[in-house]
Amino acid sequence: MGRSPCCEKAHTNKGAWTKEEDDRLIAYIQAHGEGCWRSLPKSAGLLRCGKSCRLRWINYLRPDLKRGNFSEEEDELIIKFHSLLGNKWSLIASRLPGRTDNEIKNYWNTHIRRKLLSRGIDPTTHRPISEPAQETTTISFVAANTVKEEEEEEHKITAEISNKEENIPDLNLELRISPPC
Repeated sequence: MGRSPCCEKAHTNKGAWTKEEDDRLIAYIQAHGEGCWRSLPKSAGLLRCGKSCRLRWINYLRPDLKRGNFSEEEDELIIKFHSLLGNKWSLIASRLPGRTDNEIKNYWNTHIRRKLLSRGIDPTTHRPISEPAQETTTISFVAANTVKEEEEEEHKITAEISNKEENIPDLNLELRISPPC
């Protein structure tokens, strides 16, 4: 059972792409568009796997890709979207035109995590890193809070949650799959 292999492994190039291979892939996609990646290598005259062609196009050769360093605005957007979406890199990338999911993930792990930690913010929860308590903990069998204190605490937590909901921007997380052009 299972899916058949995407290519004949014996007759495919592996490793670095040459300028000539890049040019062939670009020319083919400009002439025929993105389509069936499994049949593309043979049609384009490439000795590559369809998956390799797809990844090369998406991550390196697309004309709409941004090159160079991330801007401060992009940093802040990545932090904001990560706090809302977590490690869903493809969803984050869909909101940053010209950036790939892999590029954003690598940038997060090498730069932004350190930046947040240096600011005293936990990169997982996006909350301030709490200092370890230096007091001695005392265990008591007497009720710590009265009913009124518990109600006030519950009201405070409810207010915090509603404030957070007001600060969350309206995001359209609807995903669509459509046939190739």
